[in-house]
Amino acid sequence: MKKFISIILCLAMLIGTVAVSTHAQQGEITWDGDPVVFIQGYTGSALVKDRGLETEAAVWGAGRELDIAKIIISVPGILAGIVLHAMGDSSLLLSSFGALAEDMLGGIEILEDGTSKYNVTPYPYYAEEASIATLRANGKEDYVPEKDITNSILETVPAEYVFIFNTDWRLGQIDNSEMLAAFIDGVLACTGKDKVDIYALSHGGQTAAAYLYYYGTQAKVDNAVLNVPAIGGTTIATGLLGGNINFGMDEISRFLAVMLRTETDLRFLGKILPGDFLNGLINTVFSEMFLPVALNFGSVWDFMDIDTYTTYKAKYLNNPIIHGERIEKHDKMHYDCMANMSKGLKAAQTAGVNIYITANYGTQLGTGETVDSDFIIDTKNTTGAYTADYGTHFVKGYTAKGTNCSDPTHNHVSPSYTVDASTAFLPENTWFIYGQYHGQVYWDDYTRPMIMEMLLTDNIKDVHSDPRYPQFELAQCPVDGVYAKFTNEKSGYYNADSKKLLIRNICDENSMVITAIKADGCEFNLDSKKVLAPDEEMTVDCSKLSDNGCFIMEIEYKYSGSLLAQPMSRTLYFCEN
Repeated sequence: MKKFISIILCLAMLIGTVAVSTHAQQGEITWDGDPVVFIQGYTGSALVKDRGLETEAAVWGAGRELDIAKIIISVPGILAGIVLHAMGDSSLLLSSFGALAEDMLGGIEILEDGTSKYNVTPYPYYAEEASIATLRANGKEDYVPEKDITNSILETVPAEYVFIFNTDWRLGQIDNSEMLAAFIDGVLACTGKDKVDIYALSHGGQTAAAYLYYYGTQAKVDNAVLNVPAIGGTTIATGLLGGNINFGMDEISRFLAVMLRTETDLRFLGKILPGDFLNGLINTVFSEMFLPVALNFGSVWDFMDIDTYTTYKAKYLNNPIIHGERIEKHDKMHYDCMANMSKGLKAAQTAGVNIYITANYGTQLGTGETVDSDFIIDTKNTTGAYTADYGTHFVKGYTAKGTNCSDPTHNHVSPSYTVDASTAFLPENTWFIYGQYHGQVYWDDYTRPMIMEMLLTDNIKDVHSDPRYPQFELAQCPVDGVYAKFTNEKSGYYNADSKKLLIRNICDENSMVITAIKADGCEFNLDSKKVLAPDEEMTVDCSKLSDNGCFIMEIEYKYSGSLLAQPMSRTLYFCEN
């Protein structure tokens, strides 16, 4: 049991989402009338043991009460264990974590054959009990996840038409997609409607993608919005299972600032945190405590890309008597569904399903791999698109590969020259937001209303439908308060005829002082230190830019009115088009 504790550490960093408590009000939207099925991210679903029996108990998520006294009692042992670990003895550290896990994670074990040790099901499970109106009426509103997302949907859709689908996140996606198919049938029966709309987040996006692959041609879905979906898994899973975790302290510090919803850049913490020691500690905990447990969770296997799955299957799923059913399901997910995802999603589109994939890029993966990502999931695995490694760019003059879109009039290469969306699963139906962390849409006045319009209306068909929502956009992040793009019809790019740079303060509360704008070593002299109030913007004449095709721009600024304000900067990469 002590091995379970690392699940807390892993899942918090693995497929967590960043949620906030406030967001701007969306504009007027005319609902299409379809009931909405919300599929949340990894580990968010409430799990109940022995439902309907006298022994019924919540074992995960809402309704699960932790023994705070036991948690407090375990802290001294954990701290002492960390000290002894630094001296070469990890036994106290592992045993102290294990004692805490006994209370926190009991009841969710998965056996080696892939079945649950206990009689555990998600709640809500049936469509009849899963609408937000029914949950409220039964005093179960705590079971409504991601309140920011659901409240935004409820601004337009009546509560009796918004349904919560909870996956059993311990299982693989073949099982979960089958359960989703039955759930959607239940929603249609409850509401008398012909179709549903789906909003799916992260791991839920992988569930929805598997459903669309296997059941999409049944045309029971009108709009399906997959927000930062783990369609192809995540490289983080490979790092965790390989015991080769190397968290970048700067990026972790920045992510912490985002989670705290602060406009203070905490990256200075990365310079003082003992990175080598912390990574060694985490690797010890994962390899000793997490790996044996993780290998029984079907979801972890489906987070592996195809090559990693093949390697680990040969190593760990090598007993056909015990692992036979698991192998069959994971083979189906990887070699059929994941290997042919583009074809399957296009088949669902042909059947009438409007599919929208929203992804983030421009951030290093949390576990230190140099892949472009949203900190949690690789941009490539979210979208299928070919990307440059994090910190690099395509060569000057790069030509799109055109794997899934070869139309020469469609420009699917990002302004940063790091994403080639012509290779994506759905090039015409995938939107990329630069600099936004995983699940962070509700800080952003671009992404949030776009997603709601995709979900609840039939107004947007593809990336060419609405100039307000270009395929590539720079989004809001509390520690990246500067928004900048060139003012022409090709949003984000610059060209010889348009070198006017638009700069906006996208912070919610603080004014900022723009102190310098630099590109390729050339500093643009401002007439004065420009102060921008929240949401105020300015334009800068960038006619001095050399016509060399691509350049790096750094905008230096700091927040005004605070004694603790420190100089900050945002570095952006632009290419001519």
